[in-house]
Amino acid sequence: MIMFKVKVKPIEVIPSNSHRIGFGRIMPFILSEYYLSVLRMILLWLALSISWHFFSGMTRYVSLGSAAFFGLGLYITAKYLEQSARGNFMPLPLPIILLLASLVNFGLALIIGLATLRIRGIYFAILTFGIAVVASMGVQWWEIKITGTRGTYLPIFDSKTVYYSVLLAALVAFLVTTILRRSKFGLALRMIGECEDAAAHVGVDTSRYKILGFAVSAMLIGLMGGSFSIRFPYVEPTSAFSSDYSFLPAVITLLGGAGSVYGPILGAIMLSLLQEYLRVAFAHYFLIILGVLLVLIVLFMPDGILGLIKSRKMIFAKKSGKTSPNLLNI
Repeated sequence: MIMFKVKVKPIEVIPSNSHRIGFGRIMPFILSEYYLSVLRMILLWLALSISWHFFSGMTRYVSLGSAAFFGLGLYITAKYLEQSARGNFMPLPLPIILLLASLVNFGLALIIGLATLRIRGIYFAILTFGIAVVASMGVQWWEIKITGTRGTYLPIFDSKTVYYSVLLAALVAFLVTTILRRSKFGLALRMIGECEDAAAHVGVDTSRYKILGFAVSAMLIGLMGGSFSIRFPYVEPTSAFSSDYSFLPAVITLLGGAGSVYGPILGAIMLSLLQEYLRVAFAHYFLIILGVLLVLIVLFMPDGILGLIKSRKMIFAKKSGKTSPNLLNI
């Protein structure tokens, strides 16, 4: 078996971005409720897209099951908060509840990965989407037939607590995926994405890395689901397991550019701002306009925004006679 001798680069992201983290902490004190809600949505889609890209973007196994893990993380957190408020569960700090919900997602994703990751291509995408639908229907059946309830009521949290919860989940998703991308783990996932058969031929345990990558992605998606749950006083399966959470992370990654970790970040910012602008300016038609714009972007910018920027850089470099890797690197 080949030994990976990968030199893991020092993670500069923590010290170099510490001022950004500090800036993020003061946002609730300088932004109005409206702009704070917009920022929350940006962080939500940013974290979901980064987490989705970590597995699907690197291995090219397109998962459309994100809604299952987001919804489970949301519902587990909501149910625990509801039951602890009623005195049925032991009260725990919110971060501990989020950790428990994430670990449940991790375990379930391991089981699902064992059963599904032998399938490739469009069949894997369809199967994972089916899992998301089954998860939603399963929770609805449980509530109607077993508990005799419909939905879950949560304690009221102030907007600052909601913001910090979402910010924490986004930071965790960014840091975890950044560290793992630079490790042997990330190298193995990239090799699987380039050519899985070749990766297996040189000794990469492709099944193991695919399953673990899928589980890590699901865990981070579930963490954001739990963090986002406290935004609502009431949650129910239809909204918790919305198909938006399955499709939009993929759309956002394509919009920004799937070839780089910065693509999902840029895509999340662009789509969130565009969606909010269209919702305000064209209240009755914004979904149609947004859909048409996304189709045009995919048709005319197949490599996303970062791909367009990179191609412009290459044209500029050729005209100026400079082809430095630093100039072309994004």
